[in-house]
Amino acid sequence: MHCNVTSIKKHKDEIMAKFSDCDIISINETNLKPQQLFSLPVYHLYRNDRQNKQGGGVLLSVRNNIKYFEIFNQTIEDNETLAVQIETSNGFLLLASIYIPPNAKLNHDVFQHLYNINNDCLILGDLNAALYTMGSKKTNAKGYQLQQLLTDGFLQCVDNKLMTYARNNYEEKIDWILASQPTLSFIDNVETHPSLGLKEDHRPLTFHLNMSAELKPGSPRFSYNYKTADWKLYRNKLNDLLNKINVNQKVTNAHQIEIYVKELTESIVSATKTAIPLTNGQIKNFCISKITKNLIESKHRAFRQWKKTNKDADKKEYYNMKQLLNNSLRNDRIERLNRTMTSLSANKMNSSKVWATVRKFYNKRMKQSNMGTLTYQNITASTDMDKANLFASYFENEIFIEKPNQLPFQDQVSGQVDLIKKRIKLKKNKSSPITTKEIKAILKQLPNSAPGPDSIHNRCLKNYTPALVQHLEKIFNAIINLGHIPGEWKKANIILLLKPKKDQKYPSSYRPISLLSCLGKNFEQNTFHTTRNINKCNSSLLPFIICFFQKSLEFELVTKISSIVNTQWIQKLLDTRTLNKIYGELTDENMCDTSFQT
Repeated sequence: MHCNVTSIKKHKDEIMAKFSDCDIISINETNLKPQQLFSLPVYHLYRNDRQNKQGGGVLLSVRNNIKYFEIFNQTIEDNETLAVQIETSNGFLLLASIYIPPNAKLNHDVFQHLYNINNDCLILGDLNAALYTMGSKKTNAKGYQLQQLLTDGFLQCVDNKLMTYARNNYEEKIDWILASQPTLSFIDNVETHPSLGLKEDHRPLTFHLNMSAELKPGSPRFSYNYKTADWKLYRNKLNDLLNKINVNQKVTNAHQIEIYVKELTESIVSATKTAIPLTNGQIKNFCISKITKNLIESKHRAFRQWKKTNKDADKKEYYNMKQLLNNSLRNDRIERLNRTMTSLSANKMNSSKVWATVRKFYNKRMKQSNMGTLTYQNITASTDMDKANLFASYFENEIFIEKPNQLPFQDQVSGQVDLIKKRIKLKKNKSSPITTKEIKAILKQLPNSAPGPDSIHNRCLKNYTPALVQHLEKIFNAIINLGHIPGEWKKANIILLLKPKKDQKYPSSYRPISLLSCLGKNFEQNTFHTTRNINKCNSSLLPFIICFFQKSLEFELVTKISSIVNTQWIQKLLDTRTLNKIYGELTDENMCDTSFQT
């Protein structure tokens, strides 16, 4: 679908209600500013917004399961242009949206450049060009410029007499579908629809492109509908699967830990798939009433009837339907706002309700306009795979410059830690470090955090069975005794969030969030709890791990350390001061035992 809307925010509801079945939506004159947030459910957006002037703006939205990437985003001599490459069964197709204001000239070089990028191209846009020989009622100045472009032969237009603009009983064809061959031959079923809103203006233009787009691979992250979960079935299924695992087996090496964790993970995931349905993927944040849906259909029927008969009575009926639809859409927005405000005034609100309310007011960053290309060390990435590899290179080179054990200062600290370990004599406890009682206590308090690569959610762990607790106790203690962390718990799903007011073309503008395994995080919490209990029985550990105690004076310690650091030469602190000197200064402040010095 393509249309000039003269403000996309005003017509978002009607666009989604009528054209949400379109795979691609091209919008001219969005009237969006770069700092404004905007999204369309189930679509990925690319935008070319005007920087310092009112009006204008181009938007391309592509259904989020289609393979594509941005290839061009510039405004040249007021020709506002945006182009993406879509992977189809016939190769890559360049799809562009162009808006040329009435007082601007059609820039031939822009179209030539798009064709040079990919000679298999499709261009949609409000060119404000009227060309009589191609279906318009007259030819204007920009129409002659369009005629010269078509004369060059590398682009052709869909030849029809569909009027795409109407106002004050005047109609004209100024929105165009341009394409190269053989793409043009795949276009059929070109139609215009009644204009959006109350005023007669540009009419949406739809067509069918007989090409199959390559779909993106499915996300490895499963989205379950926990509100409809059958937890009784889940626990029964989990018990059946866990009973097949020998809880009395001996775990004496790292390989056995890996196998044990794999069996445990597969059992939980299998029980989850059995008892908890997946989300249906339908649009949740957008809902219109049945009355509005019926009015939309009535409006389109009235429009077609008016154009068929050209009678004043049918025209009056069409405008009446437009007015009723506009009122109904407004009532829907008011109703959604009232429901949101009611949810905020509830007596009891859990975290899920709070965040659900927040998401209604603020779009998720991942749903905003997508980054085009990424640039790092003179390397430009366009496709998803290239961007992932570029991010990996950035984090390896800039964040993890060297492995920790290769840093000189780290070597010194490691040596000091070894000396401390030799001086500390821990009393060996014959009982298990982690008990079932501790595991149950922590499982009951788990937050509803996002799952990691294993797709195990904390809600599944909170609905534990006695058999699950026994297996967790065995595997947790085996990990502690052998000192081996399962490899699956070290993997994470990485989510990148754009930092506020940062350029999205550079990897340094993004903050990585790691979603680790909930089983691994549960082990960390149990280990922390157990370590804190051990500390209470070992006074020799007090000087070194005071922060493991509840109500400890961490803030006071940090304040003292900060005051010492601030009195020194902060730049190159660890390069110019020896470790013994730093320990000495900490000792002077009664924060470190003199026995630490070497």
